[in-house]
This record gives sequence, structure tokens and C-alpha cells, in this order.
Amino acid sequence: MNIDINEKKIGETIRRLRIRKRLTLEGVAAIVSLSPISVRALELGRGSTLSTMLKVLKAIDETGFILDWAEKSNETSPMQALRNSRKQTAEPKRVSRNIRVKE
Repeated sequence: MNIDINEKKIGETIRRLRIRKRLTLEGVAAIVSLSPISVRALELGRGSTLSTMLKVLKAIDETGFILDWAEKSNETSPMQALRNSRKQTAEPKRVSRNIRVKE
């Protein structure tokens, strides 16, 4: 299974969800007992932990986000499907050299 992890996009989505719920960064940080710097790092995609992400998603009541993301990550992208099909057709077929001609 190949999961494309784009921390910046995940962080931007979490930030949008937090703002949509009208929660401040400091407020969410207080709920999950983290520093605002840690929450900001998550939202900027600057290498946060899975634990921090799950705590923040729980605090903003958006744990379904991770399930939706995981389902999308398991799908094969159109570009990957094309690459896979090219690999299958690009391999040459082997022909036996021991062909005997009947007379």
C-alpha cells in the first residue's frame, strides 16, 4: 500500500476545519494540553506527531477527517494506474530459441 502523505495539505485542512468551527489556535491548544506552537506546526505541515494530529482533530470534533483521508489514500490515483499499465505492457515477451521447424 502506497500512501501519499502531504503534511502541508493535511495541516491546511485541519486549520480550515478549526476556523470553520470558530476555534482559536490557542483555544484548541489549551483543550489538548499542547503549546500553541505545536498546533501551529501541525497546521503548517512542519513535522508534527500523529498523536498531536489526533488530539487536535478530537478537540475540533473532526475525527472523521482522518478516516476520509485514509480511504482516499488507499485508492489508486489515475497517474499511478497509468504507470502500472505501462509497466505491464513495456515488458517484452520472451521467445524460445529452441524452435524446431517440421519438414
